[in-house]
Amino acid sequence: MQKGLVTRIRYGDREAFNLLCRERYASLISYARLFLSGINGSWAEDVVQDVLFGVWQNRRTLKEDDGTLQSYLLRAVYNRCINYLKKAKRANLYTSYFEERLISILGDCWSPDRNPVIRSVFDADLRNIISEAIENLSPRCREVFTLSYLENLSNKEISERLGISLSTVENHMYIALKQLRARLAGV
Repeated sequence: MQKGLVTRIRYGDREAFNLLCRERYASLISYARLFLSGINGSWAEDVVQDVLFGVWQNRRTLKEDDGTLQSYLLRAVYNRCINYLKKAKRANLYTSYFEERLISILGDCWSPDRNPVIRSVFDADLRNIISEAIENLSPRCREVFTLSYLENLSNKEISERLGISLSTVENHMYIALKQLRARLAGV
């Protein structure tokens, strides 16, 4: 750094301050990133800008010694990084706490198991989807499935009622269940 730069900054020389910023900005950013890596990419820049702004605001208290200024800048960046990390931790704790609370409160309200209105809408939608899936089965598969699941007939009773073999009933049930599973997989 040029001799007398600190003195010029102390007396409000904006050009001297700009020179300080150009000379120290990159190294201070690198130093800040050591602490803030993986947290937020723009925080390192924010920290350094805050520190340099603080230097300008408190320029009248600067000491002549360049080493003192360098120590001050590094300490200020370090402290500001620690403050950012603490603030982020508090924000995350705060956010996590209220997210959990909202999820528990809203979860109770929107859960089909706990809200009878939502349950009836959910059941009606599910019934419509299942009815549509059953309607899309071939006529014989639909008939076998309906007799088995809606009328609770055994495969043997369905075989006797429809006059088809037991293995044919089982094949129709297999096909019907396979198609229904595929149709209802996303529900």
